[in-house]
Amino acid sequence: MQLDSQIGQVARDDARARTLAAAHKLFAAHGYRATTTKEICLMAGIAEPTLYRHFGSKADLFEMTVLEPFTKFIDGWITSWREFSAESSVQDLAESLVSGLFTLVRQDRKLFQELMEARADPRNDLHGSAVSISTRVREGLRAVQEVGLEIADERHLAHLDPPATITSVAAMVIGTVMLEDWIVPAGVRCPSQARMIHELTMMVTHGITGRPS
Repeated sequence: MQLDSQIGQVARDDARARTLAAAHKLFAAHGYRATTTKEICLMAGIAEPTLYRHFGSKADLFEMTVLEPFTKFIDGWITSWREFSAESSVQDLAESLVSGLFTLVRQDRKLFQELMEARADPRNDLHGSAVSISTRVREGLRAVQEVGLEIADERHLAHLDPPATITSVAAMVIGTVMLEDWIVPAGVRCPSQARMIHELTMMVTHGITGRPS
């Protein structure tokens, strides 16, 4: 009897792992709305009642497979800023901000698009998650601002306005990723992530250090 129970638990754990893997792959590729529980179950090799029994709903499964890892990434990003040295250069600050935010948005672009839509619609079943994610992103930017204030003070850059600067940079980076299909000139190959990060970093750095006091 105990052996049968152990075998049953192994089978359930395996089915759960397959479901999580299938859900993550499909959500990442197609987004939340375009992914159906039927597709997830077919890929995972389970019946739909099994999915609902173990995970509750598609929204719950989405939160478990995508939002939780996404939130952990943001939390790590926030921690890195709180450990950032005020003795770092303006370019170090700019590169860390641009690179971290660009990577954050780019790796889950479809997710960001859906969360932006959900954030504006309280009836959306992802609204609560969208509010939570946007709050964490803003907390991360607050940590960046605090470092920026320290660096500005360390280098006697009294003419800077860190809150406005951080807001502008964040909007520029997020817009660059989210509007890629709109803003890359026609007939031009889309620049790589590395090129975009470098160019944005240079624009921010020299826009800060080269302005008149």
